[in-house]
Amino acid sequence: VPGMRFPIEEGPAYANSQVYGAGGLYGPGGGQCDTVNFTYPWRDNYCETRTWDMPLCPAGEGHQGQDIRAATCTKDVHWAVAAASGTITNVGSYSVYLTADDGTRFDYLHMDNVQVGVGDTVTRGEQLGRVSNNFGGTATTTHLHFNIQQNVAGVGTVYVPPYTSLVEAYKLL
Repeated sequence: VPGMRFPIEEGPAYANSQVYGAGGLYGPGGGQCDTVNFTYPWRDNYCETRTWDMPLCPAGEGHQGQDIRAATCTKDVHWAVAAASGTITNVGSYSVYLTADDGTRFDYLHMDNVQVGVGDTVTRGEQLGRVSNNFGGTATTTHLHFNIQQNVAGVGTVYVPPYTSLVEAYKLL
């Protein structure tokens, strides 16, 4: 997504797995706030082992997006912001979907203090909510799960790999 804004308001930020990282369900032990989760290099976790249908992943299933940790693991401090200008098309108990004018949908999961409602028009960089560990009544690690959904010729509307778009957007941050 050329020109996309990084979905966390300010850096540093760390793209890595919240499930296979320290403190995660399948991680090496430790806690979610361990230093190893807040280090570079980033790790692409699109297609990471999951059971969701994912036609663009080699196994045909996997993780739909990218997990991003904000500068600290303190929940409800760091803002998630609009990657592009568009319309809010869904607000759930811990999620916001933003649809850009070109039809690209950006999904933000694990947020609290959501500042937008369905039908709101937002501008690129506008604050949407705060990065948290909210998982609809169940806690997860503090992170932003970020998806990009687009129409892919011959496949249909699917989750696409967000990693390279995130890297380019982070460089501009």
